Amino acid sequence: MSRDLTSWLDLLSSEAPDELAQVTREVNPAQFESAVIVDALEREGRFPAVLFEKVTDIKGRATSCRLLSNTFGTFRKIGLALGINSGERMELLDLILRKSSKSFAPEGIQLNRAPVRAFVHKGDRVDLSRLPLVRHTELDGGPYFTPVVVSRNMQGRYNVSWNRMQYLDEKHLAIYMSPRHLWSYFAAQEAEGKDLPIAVVLGHHPAFHLSGAMLVPLDVDEYAATGGVMGNALRLIPSESWGEDFWIPADAEIVLEGKILARRRCVEGPFGEFTGYTGPQRLSWVVEILAVYGRKTPTIIDIFPCKTEHMNAHLPIEASIYARAKQAVPGIVKTCWVGSGGPFNLIMSLNKKTEGEPMRAAMAAMSASNFIKHVIVVDSDVDPENKSEVMWALSSRIQADQDVTILKNLQGQVLDPSLRHEIKSSGMIIDATLPLDRPFPRRGEVPEQIRKQINVLEYLEG
Repeated sequence: MSRDLTSWLDLLSSEAPDELAQVTREVNPAQFESAVIVDALEREGRFPAVLFEKVTDIKGRATSCRLLSNTFGTFRKIGLALGINSGERMELLDLILRKSSKSFAPEGIQLNRAPVRAFVHKGDRVDLSRLPLVRHTELDGGPYFTPVVVSRNMQGRYNVSWNRMQYLDEKHLAIYMSPRHLWSYFAAQEAEGKDLPIAVVLGHHPAFHLSGAMLVPLDVDEYAATGGVMGNALRLIPSESWGEDFWIPADAEIVLEGKILARRRCVEGPFGEFTGYTGPQRLSWVVEILAVYGRKTPTIIDIFPCKTEHMNAHLPIEASIYARAKQAVPGIVKTCWVGSGGPFNLIMSLNKKTEGEPMRAAMAAMSASNFIKHVIVVDSDVDPENKSEVMWALSSRIQADQDVTILKNLQGQVLDPSLRHEIKSSGMIIDATLPLDRPFPRRGEVPEQIRKQINVLEYLEG
């Protein structure tokens, strides 16, 4: 598979031209102009990737950068990023699981072969205000990057994660970290009074960005896992600041090299979340940027929060949840988290063989991620992606006092606006499957044998 963003854009243009829109007029992303355009398209039910050819920096000055929004607005674009011309959810989930189970050891290359080294700014030449940062929602605390952040722990394992970053000044950004791998790496460094080196990747092949949403085991190096998702070894170069102690993606569009400062905090936010709500201001961490380098005309990938793209980009997480549930109950047929109608809902279907399977499958899914607090389990005759069918099953196959289970004292998701405690939550499992221990009416269907025999189009065409 190709290793850079340009080749993916070329593929998109040739294979799915309706999935790409280009804006040639100058826009100011820091004044909501790019966000308004993507928002207007979504309100019309359109989700193309939007390539802004001319964008200004936060002070309204022209830049050499381009901005790409809605990269993950449809499953078909995600499919093309992963090497297939398909937008089918379950096909993509299975593909993500197969790819994430493979690893390719990264490949180190010479600096002069790295496209990301077309320019290098260090020291006094570092000026983040010269880059196009984006305001998306009206209460945003400032302009933001929505990048992939690369970090490395004391044992040498690399982590790749999505983390929002707010502009503070020419050399500093605020970063929000959920209590996951990056947060744990920093906590270990800070305990020793040390800063944590990071690389902020503002653009790369979309498969690289998708790897930032994978739930990878702690013993797997995520540079190697990212190679598996991309289908080839990730090319790397030594960093400007730390040499071979910290390696940087060579085919990135633009990289900010810096460190999360120990014992420094700042106010960050508000920020529009994947929940569809504006999240509050938070006490977050400070990043000092030491170097900026990139391609001659770099393209920055921007993720639009609160919108469809933001949820779609979580598809690798759904793949991990699906795998965990299917491991517990092999009869699982489909899941629907991304697109379930709510960011904390999961709907799954299964070929039920025994009573108790729906509860076991639901609990396995909830254990896979604290994103899940409500699980609806339906039979395989109900499509989890069809909300009308799911609601029909809820209305006709459950009795609330017997088929709804409330779970208390769960670890919640800090971005859930309904929480009344900082992290403690509750959950709900709805078993909307048909009972196996008593008779139940059959669906009213025309005979399947006759349905297969008759070509309806021939009748309609006379």
